[in-house]
Amino acid sequence: MYRLSRTIPVNEPAKSFLSRHDVWSGLMMKANNALPYVPMMQKCEVVERGDAWLLRDILLNGVPLREKVTFEPEQRVIFERVQGSELGRIENIIGEDANGNLTLTFSFGLKKDGLPEGSVAETAHFAPMEGAYMGAVASTLAAVRRTVDEQGREKLPLGATDTAGDTAWIYEYYRAADSLDMDRMLALHTDDTTLTFANYPTVHGKEGLKAVISGVWQKIKGMSHSLTGAWSLHGGEVGVAEAIVMYTRRDDSIYTIKAATVLRRRGDKVCDMRIHADATQL
Repeated sequence: MYRLSRTIPVNEPAKSFLSRHDVWSGLMMKANNALPYVPMMQKCEVVERGDAWLLRDILLNGVPLREKVTFEPEQRVIFERVQGSELGRIENIIGEDANGNLTLTFSFGLKKDGLPEGSVAETAHFAPMEGAYMGAVASTLAAVRRTVDEQGREKLPLGATDTAGDTAWIYEYYRAADSLDMDRMLALHTDDTTLTFANYPTVHGKEGLKAVISGVWQKIKGMSHSLTGAWSLHGGEVGVAEAIVMYTRRDDSIYTIKAATVLRRRGDKVCDMRIHADATQL
């Protein structure tokens, strides 16, 4: 079996910053239709879907294959070859380096019928694919960045994990927050809403909320919440969100924190928000 693993940084100087959720959106796009990203693929047809997986038929360099694609939200996409003459497993993994910067790892372990495992012939067959697969990873990131630059982050397609089910309202709330649109943000709150940010005193009403949030937004050019966990409890009356929050300061430097937020709702509007995070270095 031929094995390969390569890791690249997601973000680079002078390029638009991508969050974990942005990268995940790109991987979802590639999983559902890889044709725009993999030049050597002639066919990509989804034939079945399930909870956090899909089955697709592809034609790769003229070779028909069937892959089961499994999603581990915002962490990993696994492509398992289940039919065809080239079987094995491919993974796209979103990770972080020692400094907390996002990385994207591409790895595969593949074998081909008729080629002895570990042979020179096997290496000669699979080695040229490194450039093609890494090119697919790079083109996926480029497509996501192009969408963010030209149309805005909200034009990225959402995956099933954040468009359906009990937690959809939590994802929508953070999409509103990341838009830096105060009117849109306030529209999601009751008039008597309260906000408690870390150890600071609780503020009351939309004006109090606006004052606190505006104070944060004045320091930044952009903000992105990558939810690492979301739970909707008690029939949607309470939402809990874990997130990695990435701020772009006015000087274009990046500041990243981990946060947990509890949202309490009355009807479909938030009446109390409690943010547990340390943003003192922002």
